[in-house]
Amino acid sequence: MAVIRLLAHPPIREAIIEIRSARCTLSRVTEWRDSIAADFPRSQPFRLASEALGLPDERRSRLDFGAAAAQVGWRCEGADGRDVVLVWTDGLSMARVGDYDGWDAFSARYLALFETWRRAVAPAEIERIRLRYVNDLRLPVSPSFDFDDYLTAAPRAPKGFSQAYFDFLTHLRLATGIDDTTVDVMQATDASGRSESEIPLIIDVDVCRNRPQVADEEIAGRLREALQQLHEIKNRAFFGLITERLAETYQ
Repeated sequence: MAVIRLLAHPPIREAIIEIRSARCTLSRVTEWRDSIAADFPRSQPFRLASEALGLPDERRSRLDFGAAAAQVGWRCEGADGRDVVLVWTDGLSMARVGDYDGWDAFSARYLALFETWRRAVAPAEIERIRLRYVNDLRLPVSPSFDFDDYLTAAPRAPKGFSQAYFDFLTHLRLATGIDDTTVDVMQATDASGRSESEIPLIIDVDVCRNRPQVADEEIAGRLREALQQLHEIKNRAFFGLITERLAETYQ
């Protein structure tokens, strides 16, 4: 594994913070959307894919109530398109797409939005907290290439096959040692983006805590502490999956 540290050039394609809450009305969500329009000038209705695809009732999510309720929130973009907010009748997420500016700045922006959202929407409780990082890495190709030089948990090809230059997709769900908290890790090569000099690799780390709590005046402080803990778990997972040799290429 690599030493946990700040990388000078982090390979983060997208970072996402999300909470799910007790459901509220769409009108409250829309009022809040209007209040952030100065910072997020572009918005469009967010509709359930299950409705658009015509899925049968048994395959729809718990938010589906027919065509009249197909809209469940809004997708809002900042002026530069880097910060994207999704607000539903049962939750709030913010994604940083490219140009990642660090955990402190990213989490502070989310927490500021969360507090205005909580006051406007007034959810009874927060049901789930989630932190997800999608990392887009490049593995340098060499005549002696081996995935084990760069990854600590790469799959192995069957005996009799070369261990180099094969594609894979793996998913692991790991215990964190903390109640109600799990981390899902996906590793996938991208054959379409492969070149003679490098192999693209996605490492997707998704940390989730399912622990309902009352959304009272103290919730922002508890959320800040929880997010910090999830971020530490995310770092343990990511740096635990890569070798120091790979980490140094982003230093």
